[in-house]
Parts: sequence; C-alpha cells; structure tokens
Amino acid sequence: MPRGGERDATPRTAPRIAFVTIGQAPRPDVVPDIMGMLDGAADYEEFGALDGLTPAEIALRTGRPRDRRLYTRLRDGGHVEVEAGFVVDRLGALLNRLDGAGFDLIVLITTGVFQPFSLRTPLVHGQRAVDAWIAALVVGDCRIGVIYPLAQQAEMPGHGTLIQNARAVAATGDTARLEDAAARLGEAELILMHSVGYTEANARRIAAATGKPVVTARRIIAGAMRLHLTELAPAPSVAPIGASSAPLRGEALIDRLPPPAVPLTPRERQVLCGVLDGEANKLIGRRLGISHRTVEIHRARAMSKLEAASPAELIRRVLILHTPGA
Repeated sequence: MPRGGERDATPRTAPRIAFVTIGQAPRPDVVPDIMGMLDGAADYEEFGALDGLTPAEIALRTGRPRDRRLYTRLRDGGHVEVEAGFVVDRLGALLNRLDGAGFDLIVLITTGVFQPFSLRTPLVHGQRAVDAWIAALVVGDCRIGVIYPLAQQAEMPGHGTLIQNARAVAATGDTARLEDAAARLGEAELILMHSVGYTEANARRIAAATGKPVVTARRIIAGAMRLHLTELAPAPSVAPIGASSAPLRGEALIDRLPPPAVPLTPRERQVLCGVLDGEANKLIGRRLGISHRTVEIHRARAMSKLEAASPAELIRRVLILHTPGA
C-alpha cells in the first residue's frame, strides 16, 4: 500500500502501523530510519498532534514564559516550541481517534511526553520504551551514560550528559558538541542517546570516539515495535533477531518463566499479566473490577512467589533463559 495513501479493499498481508509525532506529519527525518531497522514489510501512515493547524494558530499556543514547552518539527521542515499541555491534549484526542481506525500498532515517536495513554490498540510509547530499557539494564554498579538535547531537539544546539547506576543519577555537564558530550561519559559502560532526534550516524560517531556501545532512542523504539509485530502473524512478516524475537506480552512471558514453588493463583496471574504489559495498578483494577489496593496485594504476592524485585527482573530472566547459547 502506498505510504500515507488511500487504502484499497484487497486483503492485507502486512501489519498496519500508525506513527504519531507531537508536531506535524510526515517525519521523513525519523520514520524511514526506524522502518529501516525492521526486517519485514509493513504498511504505515503518519499523523501529527499539530496537523490541521495553521502557523498562526500554532503561534498562539506558545504558552506563558514559565509553562513547559515542547520543541517539535512542522510539516514544512521548520521547528516550533508549543505549550506542552496543549500538545498533550491534542495528542490524546488523536490517539483515541486512531485507536478505532484498525491499526495493528500505534507508535509515539517522541521521548518528551511522560503521560500514559490507555488504548485498545498496542502502543509503543517512546518515552516509556526508553525508560523500560534503562530500568532493565541499570543493575548494581552497571553505569549507563546518557546524552540528551538541552533544547530545540531537532537542531540540537547543545547536549546534556549524565551517568546513572542502580543507586544514583549524576549530571556530568553540558556541551555544544556531541564529541565533547561523549568525552564526559568516560566512566560509563555504554551510552544511550536519549532523543529520537539523534540519528544512527550520530551514534556511529560517538561509538567511534569512545569505543563504547551506543544505543539510540530510535533503535529502542524499533526493538519494541519488533516485539509487537512478531506476534501479529504465525509466520512473522518482521524477521526476529536473536533474543528480541521472544514475545514479551504478559501471558507469554509468564509461561516462559520457571514455575514458582507455590503456584500463582488465577487472580495473581491476571494482575501480573497486566503489570508485565505495562499497565498501571489503577488501570488493572478497573479492568478486573477490583480496587487498586487489592491489585497491589496480588502483585506483591506474585512477585514474592517468583522471587523477583521488579517486572524488569522477570523480563531479564526470560531473555536469558531463552537466548540461544545462554
């Protein structure tokens, strides 16, 4: 199907993806790069929270000086700062509309939005995907170096840096050049470039300069997409790569764990499935018709039976147990 074109009535064999940006669509600077990291065919369309607004209408929503603002790209390639609350409100309405449009996957391609969204359609939330990746890797004294844009993400006039381990996060300074930012992360064991504005070419430069593994937010989002897309068909249209092919939905993940000495109750399993699918306790409670406090009790008991401190620990176990040669 043509990218962003009209759909016909012929049967589809490829999944349908909706890419959503906080600015205006399309995003030729981001989406083709992410799609290039996937190894199978997929049809996609692009949507923006600011689509349909004129430059004058957008200019009226820059907010007050103390308001948090989001810097994003417009359809003509220009960039603008817009009041965050306005963008998030429009984003929520857009996601709700796309939720009933027959897409197999919705992908929010930004790391600057922290609000959760409850949809029926599987959602890859850029910020949450990156946060989960960090949480899964920061264990003990493992040190992750993070490079992030200070402002105006698309133009990247400056970069901030920090180092995080399991106990602390320490800022290591600001700089104008990427190479200088990387130099501040000498104690890190690997580096994360924490914005979809950073390209794979940026990552290769930093890897060459530091000799350390470098991961981009784009690659993390692509990996989260791959996990979802692998589950859509018996013969995956997106070829699995290594350990990332393991479907990490709650039910499948629990089935891959060694059974605990004391079996989970049906309710504990229901709650844990929701937790592993990234649902908040209150959302799980509403779905199951129980209080969020009851959800917390079942969650704690399930984690105790599995002898795990966090959902991320359970995910790591599955990856280790089901990685060839591990």
